[in-house]
Amino acid sequence: MENGEEELAQGFLTAYAQGMKAKEGFTERFRVHMLHQQVLNWGCAKAMKQVTWDDKLSFADWAQKFMDIEYKQ
Repeated sequence: MENGEEELAQGFLTAYAQGMKAKEGFTERFRVHMLHQQVLNWGCAKAMKQVTWDDKLSFADWAQKFMDIEYKQ
């Protein structure tokens, strides 16, 4: 998603979810994992001064697109 490939990310999540046996709670677990990963990405980029997005965005605004992705069961 960071590279503007939202459609590819959506397709991956949909295919992944369709292959799962236990689908209950996947969306909630995935969002927690995604948020954790974005905290790491944000902190690393800021610390190394390698931000590739609008540096004025708050973390919440920047991370929102990662939290909004849905998958189709």
